[in-house]
Amino acid sequence: MKKIRFGDMRWPEIDEVLKKSNVVLLPVGSTEQHGRHLPVNFDFYSAAYLAEKAARRVTDENNIHVLVAPTIPYGETFGRPPFEKQLPGSITISADTLIRLVEDVVRSLVIQGFKNILVLNGHLENVAPIEIALREITIEFKELKGLGLYATNWFFMAQDTWAKISKGGRTSLGHAGENETSVALAIEPENVQLGVTYEGGSTFSLPPKYVLPVSGPLVFYHSRVGGVRDSGMHVKDPNVATKETGEKFIAAVIDELAEIIVGIAKSEGMTHEDRV
Repeated sequence: MKKIRFGDMRWPEIDEVLKKSNVVLLPVGSTEQHGRHLPVNFDFYSAAYLAEKAARRVTDENNIHVLVAPTIPYGETFGRPPFEKQLPGSITISADTLIRLVEDVVRSLVIQGFKNILVLNGHLENVAPIEIALREITIEFKELKGLGLYATNWFFMAQDTWAKISKGGRTSLGHAGENETSVALAIEPENVQLGVTYEGGSTFSLPPKYVLPVSGPLVFYHSRVGGVRDSGMHVKDPNVATKETGEKFIAAVIDELAEIIVGIAKSEGMTHEDRV
């Protein structure tokens, strides 16, 4: 069985991968409180878990070797208002630090010869820094033909599936809500403690349809957020979450992620004129 974890491989093994069709996944998350019921590792653990599952699927079923780079476990966590309520467990780095960190890691991969790199993000506040980092690397290596840099948020994927299988529907998406709790019950149940939560959630200055992360909020930044935050939650009671719902959602996310990875590999060498 081919190895997929970058860190488990010797450099000659990695050198062999470079000679074949390949994609590198870089999971990025955060170490942050997730309510009273979820562990602080959820954002980076979930990103790494899904990256490895998708990498194994594509590597085993396609003539593409997918490697999963070591996870970046820190993100910018002070960006979520209200700023005065920082619950224990969150380890934050500045947005600028995250930009530089992603830049340095991706640059190292590009210099080695990797041309297909997908950042799999598990923390909403990382979106802007990751995009800036990848744009900077794209500009830096603009003369390098065939370079493909991508980023996606796993929590925005498989939304049609989530709407069908969840109890709360699209409005149950969010920090420590039904979707994250269901996934956690499926991948790290030993670290989940339901029954200690209560309905908290946030209130917004705009209608929820504009600011909730359904497939990417229409208003992608808003600082005027209020409401009960002692629970550490953005959305209402996560106790409706189940392992079975999490497993179904994970399967749908992996399907979409695998499709993206295959598409990235097959598009290598595409020129500007080939794009539609």
